[in-house]
Amino acid sequence: MINAMLPQSKDQVVNKNTLHHYLPVRNRGNEFRWESVIGLVMKMALRMSAEKYDYETFVIDSKAYLAGKLGEEKFWSVLENMYFKHRDILNVSPEFHLFNAQKGQYTKSEERVAALFAQLLQDHNLPEFETRLNFLEKDILSLFKSKINDDHGTLTKEYPYIPFIADNFQRDFTFLARRPHYLLAEIKHFLTFYAFLYCAQLALCIDDWSTGLPPAPKPLFFIMDTEKASAERTHIKRDGFKSFQNSTVKLFPILSMLENLQPDEDFVWPLWKLYSELDKSPNYEEVVNRLKVYSQAFKEQRELNSVLTNSNELSDVIQDLMTLALEQFESLKTTRGEINDKYMREVQGQFGKHFIQTRGRAGRVLVLSQDYLILLTNLVVGENERMQLHDLTDGFKSRGVFFDKQSEQALINFYERIGNIERMSDSGDAVYVRKTV
Repeated sequence: MINAMLPQSKDQVVNKNTLHHYLPVRNRGNEFRWESVIGLVMKMALRMSAEKYDYETFVIDSKAYLAGKLGEEKFWSVLENMYFKHRDILNVSPEFHLFNAQKGQYTKSEERVAALFAQLLQDHNLPEFETRLNFLEKDILSLFKSKINDDHGTLTKEYPYIPFIADNFQRDFTFLARRPHYLLAEIKHFLTFYAFLYCAQLALCIDDWSTGLPPAPKPLFFIMDTEKASAERTHIKRDGFKSFQNSTVKLFPILSMLENLQPDEDFVWPLWKLYSELDKSPNYEEVVNRLKVYSQAFKEQRELNSVLTNSNELSDVIQDLMTLALEQFESLKTTRGEINDKYMREVQGQFGKHFIQTRGRAGRVLVLSQDYLILLTNLVVGENERMQLHDLTDGFKSRGVFFDKQSEQALINFYERIGNIERMSDSGDAVYVRKTV
């Protein structure tokens, strides 16, 4: 089982690398608005669409619907200014964000970013929002719900590349959904954070495929924004921004090669999953031979120098392909090298700008602001009332966020300042952290 359309000679190999899956950026045109992305994510999460119900009609319907309840025209003008004139109704309940997911309200770039979250969400169902509303807001929401439609056509066809990120995203989204007002307040932070965690862990895990198993969280060290970053902090220097930056160079080459290897089906697999499936194929020898022929054709077309293996092991042949994929981009003096460099800068610029700072001699480091730290803490504590500090930091790591010992002490000091920590004794093992919602 392998793409039956794989070229078998250098003349058939297209002299162009394309990317359609798993990475939400291209080498240009990546600007996006979170408002539109949030709308698209809500559309996918709720399996609902307001595509046939525009905002202007909704305002007219709301006025007519409430006229009998209000009695006087002047009350409508108050409500219009309060809820509708500046679209403040979108902050009343999450469902109203469907207005930002209508055609003409979003761009291709925003659609790509939303597809990232579709991959993380998969077919997970959120609990129904139980938003605390006043009686007028309940009436307006009821009217809106009566006008929108079921929509099951936006589910992803991509198998999760980083399952541990997908699992935590689903769990954390559910936690927020059970607290709709907190969800509305934090949805942008939540999606911004997960977009970066996904891109960072994707970069770190991209060549971790040879076991055929889902990747585990790779160390990625952050500091708090109130901390000083000294060059002597080994983890921060070696396994922080530098590790992330060095890994992003592999994203476009490997993912664009993966595009060529996808089976001729309607579902897209990450490299580790593709390898696992091919390794179990009843046509193993045919798969290996086809890939070896393609490797040689690709090498000749790109005029590359790598020595290909004579092995008949699938892992060796796929490694050849990944080596070729990277080799074609090695020189920044070539067009391909320039394009790959743009991809690297776009990933860091579009998704890392809230988490990357320059700190003097320490250079660029990964930073978590207090707002993101409180959100992350609440998500990890989840439905528990409190959580032991050690278990809390384990929850951070499971999402791809690591702190060194110095940062962990700064973390305790921060929790003490905001008053959500309990010390059962002087022992660090007896430190508990409460959520703030």
